[in-house]
Amino acid sequence: MTDDAPKFILDRELFPLCKALRMLGFDALSRGDMALETAIERAIEERRIWVRRDMDTPSLQYGVRYFMVHSDDEADQLQELQFQYSISRYAKPFSRCLKCNLTLVEAEREAVVGRIPEKILASFEQFYICPECERVYWPGSHLQRMKKKLLAWGWKGL
Repeated sequence: MTDDAPKFILDRELFPLCKALRMLGFDALSRGDMALETAIERAIEERRIWVRRDMDTPSLQYGVRYFMVHSDDEADQLQELQFQYSISRYAKPFSRCLKCNLTLVEAEREAVVGRIPEKILASFEQFYICPECERVYWPGSHLQRMKKKLLAWGWKGL
């Protein structure tokens, strides 16, 4: 993903969309994880697009870029973001931690020994670790399910 890729902050009711954006490799924060003042500060300082479902709430702030999704469906919400920001050109699927939002780092096999089941260790060659929560990722069935979901939503080239 390039440096000019859009970064997002999403209202807490849009967490499924936040997770979908992370699956696609976007820097996406959930508003539910921070105080309103902190969220506003980060949105302005980090030039994040604040994705909202309801623009009627009184917390709109000067200096924050907002985007309102209309659909209740996360696949349609992704399409709304694609239409507005052409996000597909920036996508780097499965490169971020779904929990912490940080970029995953490739890990040597020895680094994951004892942290994942032996069966997984014996079955896969590639492993990635989140530098924050130290969650281990590998190209197993969960990844295949996420790919299938994104393909069903119209995201090609995964």
